[in-house]
Amino acid sequence: MSVSSPDQKSRRTVLLVEADVIVRFALAEHLRCCGQSVIEAVSGTEARAVLLAGPEVHIVIADAQLAGDDNGFALAQWVRRHRKSIDVVLTGTLAQKVQVACEFCVDGDHVDRDAEGLVARIQAMLAERKRRLRPAPKTAPGATPRRKRN
Repeated sequence: MSVSSPDQKSRRTVLLVEADVIVRFALAEHLRCCGQSVIEAVSGTEARAVLLAGPEVHIVIADAQLAGDDNGFALAQWVRRHRKSIDVVLTGTLAQKVQVACEFCVDGDHVDRDAEGLVARIQAMLAERKRRLRPAPKTAPGATPRRKRN
């Protein structure tokens, strides 16, 4: 899937709609490093507010699986009705999100290599978040922790 032709890739404004802060941050950083202007939104409601506020947006990249009635499909329908000149790309999996972001940055064979690296980086950050949020093991009430023997 090609999002745009090479001559259209130079300095476009992307509205990135993604609920997961780690995924959104990594994709936005990647797009900015490629020279794109990025506006970030957490939800369809926030994305619509950005679009109504008036900054020039060329493309909306949105997670199709945004929570609630304000999902990516509803946002895409709204954009197509009210902002017909803006392209919309809906994504689902992490690999799709990364592939779309990478297509804005490079041409040809480099897309797959960049995508693999970005997916690995995001997966590592997600795993670290999961590890840090894992609850500490519980001990029995009144039990004292064992000391290590030297």
